[in-house]
Amino acid sequence: MFCCDTEKVPPDRESLSADVRSLVLRALKYPRGRYDAERAQQLSAIPARTLHDWASAGVLVPDWIGARPRGWSYRDIVFARLLAWLRSKHMDRSEASERVRYVRELLERSDIDPSVHSDGTIFLIGNEGTDRFTGQQAFDGLVEVLDVFELTEPVEGISKGELWGPSLIRPSEHTYISPWVLAGEPCIEGSRVPSANLYALREDRGLDAAAISRLYERLSVEAIEDALEFETRLRAA
Repeated sequence: MFCCDTEKVPPDRESLSADVRSLVLRALKYPRGRYDAERAQQLSAIPARTLHDWASAGVLVPDWIGARPRGWSYRDIVFARLLAWLRSKHMDRSEASERVRYVRELLERSDIDPSVHSDGTIFLIGNEGTDRFTGQQAFDGLVEVLDVFELTEPVEGISKGELWGPSLIRPSEHTYISPWVLAGEPCIEGSRVPSANLYALREDRGLDAAAISRLYERLSVEAIEDALEFETRLRAA
């Protein structure tokens, strides 16, 4: 499991420890974590209707396609973001789907650098300089100016301007996500308490952070307030 201790693990890729990075890559190999359509929308920044459309059309088939209700895994969330990012660059949907499927299959069998560079035409994986699909080579200096998609970093408005998706490792200062903990639900650092549970206590029972901290004595008021703010932002997106 990763990001479940009290040490702050920033979401930027270069800051990830070797152990955390290894576990992230493992999470992209197997169907870990499970989210319903509403939660998948909140974490991916992709509208639920779009996720369902992609699933039904075979554009991005989630790991839990046959479940009732249908579910999305941690890696499904990551690849949904990648697909939306490529579409935002005006890449044809079928081409974007093909590339995402290829990256998914590649990550299942190899510990490659999962970052992707693209301008909507060229598609490069990791530090490669040649597009595997078109054979087009990126000339010196071109890679540096291409946009980069980091699979677990926060995203802003990749499908609609007002949508926001959190880091899929450290979504807020006091929360973490691990596909190995509580089916991938965001939890309070140093605990297995889902941030969504704290949000429900506030919304359903009218408890503020101080009152919630009396129920969860190991959680600081600061961490609870951070989790409540995070969950509020997820639902506002």
